[in-house]
Amino acid sequence: MCSYLMQCRSNSTFCKYAGYFKKWEEFCRQKGFCPLPAEPVQFALYITSLLDAGASYSVLQSSKYAVKFMHSLHGFHDATDNAFVNNLIETGKRVSKVPTQKKDPIEVRHLHQLCDKHRLSSDLLIIRDLAMIVVAFSAFLRFDELANLHCNDIVFYDNYFSIQIRKSKTDQYRLGKSVVVSKGTSVACPYTILQKYLDLGEVNLKSEDFLFKPIFRSNEKCSLIKKNKSLSYTRVRECLVSRLKEVSGELNIGVHSLRAGGATAAANSLVNERCWKRHGRWKSDSAKDGYVADSLESRLSVSKSLNL
Repeated sequence: MCSYLMQCRSNSTFCKYAGYFKKWEEFCRQKGFCPLPAEPVQFALYITSLLDAGASYSVLQSSKYAVKFMHSLHGFHDATDNAFVNNLIETGKRVSKVPTQKKDPIEVRHLHQLCDKHRLSSDLLIIRDLAMIVVAFSAFLRFDELANLHCNDIVFYDNYFSIQIRKSKTDQYRLGKSVVVSKGTSVACPYTILQKYLDLGEVNLKSEDFLFKPIFRSNEKCSLIKKNKSLSYTRVRECLVSRLKEVSGELNIGVHSLRAGGATAAANSLVNERCWKRHGRWKSDSAKDGYVADSLESRLSVSKSLNL
């Protein structure tokens, strides 16, 4: 039974909660409190100490959910279900010293400039980076979705290709979702660039190997490693951000800039909202709205409609 209970959350969520719960345990050890089951007032004092230390709202919220989860896992009453605790965490929203700074979205023109710059390249490392960039942008992929793609998740058709996403943040029960990407006509066509990567890397689309793997150089020749190993977040961010910086200037960008950029470009092109939401795999309207940076024209259209 214990092994099944441990699977009620994803591994990443469980590790995150475990880390925050250890900090709560350390606080209890110093104060002589019992961490499990905890007293609501004692946990409220812990939240107060985090506020005094200048912790962000995210830290406060994660600490609450970690303690809440551990209590439910052991069958104890929820110590975080308390007015003091909830009000203190709401206070964290108001007094947080770290304002939210979202990454800037990448624009279509940046992709055109980047792909045009390397259009004659046959360097596998460069083409792999370009393939990851245009696929993530066109399919609105998160890092985990991109890094966990397998070769046999890609199927090419005459004028588009499909991507089977096995694991997604919004697909907690692993039902799987498919995204289709149309063949383009520009130098940044994801269909063409992905095929070029597959040819240079000698990738077998029937294989269970990861689609994007680390690369090694030997005598000035690049090859994918034989071991079935995915790219780490640190390496993907390093490769893609440095590549995008070639054309994006001083923009504050990260891996998520690709998903946000693709979503923004499609939204400002007035595509069907239902199809757009399905393509991005958002669970709610509030979630999808956070991705879109409205164009100046779209924002001006509101006041223009007043006919003043």
